[in-house]
Amino acid sequence: MGKHFFLYVFCLSLFSSVAWAADLPVALVRTMTVKANDITPVVDFVGKTSGSLSVQIRAQVGGILRKRNYQEGDMVKKGDVLFEIAPEEYKASYDQAKAKTAQCRAQYENARLELNRVMNLFKQNAVSTKDRDQAVSNANSAKANLEAAEASQEDAKIKLDYAYVIAPVTGYASKEYQTEGNLISTSGDSSLLTEIVQLDPIYVDFSLPHMALLQLQSLVARGFATWTNKPQTKIRFADDSEYQHVGEINFFDHKVDPVTSVVRARASFPNTEGLVLPGQFVRIAITGPVLTKAIAIPKSSILHTQQGDVVMVVDAENKVKSREVKVLLNMGDEAILEKGLKPGERIVIEGIGKIRDGQTVKEAS
Repeated sequence: MGKHFFLYVFCLSLFSSVAWAADLPVALVRTMTVKANDITPVVDFVGKTSGSLSVQIRAQVGGILRKRNYQEGDMVKKGDVLFEIAPEEYKASYDQAKAKTAQCRAQYENARLELNRVMNLFKQNAVSTKDRDQAVSNANSAKANLEAAEASQEDAKIKLDYAYVIAPVTGYASKEYQTEGNLISTSGDSSLLTEIVQLDPIYVDFSLPHMALLQLQSLVARGFATWTNKPQTKIRFADDSEYQHVGEINFFDHKVDPVTSVVRARASFPNTEGLVLPGQFVRIAITGPVLTKAIAIPKSSILHTQQGDVVMVVDAENKVKSREVKVLLNMGDEAILEKGLKPGERIVIEGIGKIRDGQTVKEAS
């Protein structure tokens, strides 16, 4: 009796639901035919721009700052003279050292000639051993004095060169930190004269959430995606405009920050026009691996239930039936499916909340 009773209840329930769906009016919906395509997902992150080189220009000799040879904010080239620090004083020191070297060289030449003369006489027993030793000592002493003078001259030349502060790289010069007439030292804040920032290429530093990175790696490992080219990157500014040049990732850290759970990375972009400046916050979009024969549907076509995600499939008689699907990856307004649908099937993409299983639907005009 119990077995037949439950069978009766089930059949009655099934008949009631079918009859109830049949009584529903035809619903106007929008549908789409499912297609399989190769899809390249794009993920975006917040980044901050920085110069590819940022160099502090510091004084390497002390003295009065005599002259600045550039306009603040101008482009300067590698080798340009930016500042002059007491060049007359260092030129005088160099000339003095140069003259001292010439004097020591002359003394050494005299001592060397005298040594040769004494050695010839010594071979003829015309001079004593003491005279010979004295000549050798004088020559060695003169040679040492010459070497010391040459070293002093070289040091004076280095300081004279440092008196003319040159640009080590090509870039944009910042404001000056020391004005003409100030006494410059080689230590502390007084040594900092300006900074040069190289803007071409421009860098964008950003961080990838570790979970997002694991998700991409999982897609490749499970065979859903393959890397066909190096990841490309694009910049989108705060006004939602897109930068014209495409960049590439030139640094990727191989450790996860234990506090923020992110992986640091950096992309490089051409910036010949100087349109991108350091310190800007931008959105950086990165192309991921290619998903082969992937099915993408609008997120709005998915119903989230306690049993899982479902879509409403439209059959040949324009009746709908719910079907469970599994989402592989969310990408913008679309969801890429792992399973649940096949190419050629038709699903409801608008009006899904007002229809029931078995209900007849019609394409809205």
